[in-house]
Amino acid sequence: MKYIVRCFVLVALLLSTSITAQELEGKWIISGNKSFGAFPGIHLMQVSEDSLLHYNFDQFITKTSYKTENNKLKIDTLAFADFSFKNPNRLSISSERLENPIDYIRLIPTKTDLSAEAIKQIKYNLERGGKNFEIDFQNHPDNKIVHSYLKKIDQTYFLVIYRHGNVVSAVPLEEITKKNLFLYGFPNGWPNKLVATAIE
Repeated sequence: MKYIVRCFVLVALLLSTSITAQELEGKWIISGNKSFGAFPGIHLMQVSEDSLLHYNFDQFITKTSYKTENNKLKIDTLAFADFSFKNPNRLSISSERLENPIDYIRLIPTKTDLSAEAIKQIKYNLERGGKNFEIDFQNHPDNKIVHSYLKKIDQTYFLVIYRHGNVVSAVPLEEITKKNLFLYGFPNGWPNKLVATAIE
């Protein structure tokens, strides 16, 4: 019961005054894959017309109902945090309960003409901060610490990174081609996106 109450409190922190339920509908993933409070791992939230569903990436955690009242989204008698849309697909929330604002990224369908199996056949190189990271969706030798996997939730593909067998990052993919992967949803909106290049 205490766990569910903690979830309700954290849900209340996510939603605020000048917004309609329709604007929030869809699936949102926490930017930078932070974990907090009752939501360990990679917090993904689905907002529908009358309910909120919470996941640790693709593993269901809890569900609760909500309603709009006096221009607020209300769950029981809980108070709400401040929020703002940085753009239609990026929601930022802040509260006295949170040390720093938290951003959520709306998941959008990945643009691609390739099948999942065709994508897995391609190796990509991602450069960030002067370092190169090879994205290989197929080869996972036992002596390798970090592994890349291609995962899909609804119509959105993800680059999912495992370290020592545990998921540490899930980055949504905006577009996939034979030449490039376009990644988005990074903390603070910078960079807006990264582009990985196919290895010849």
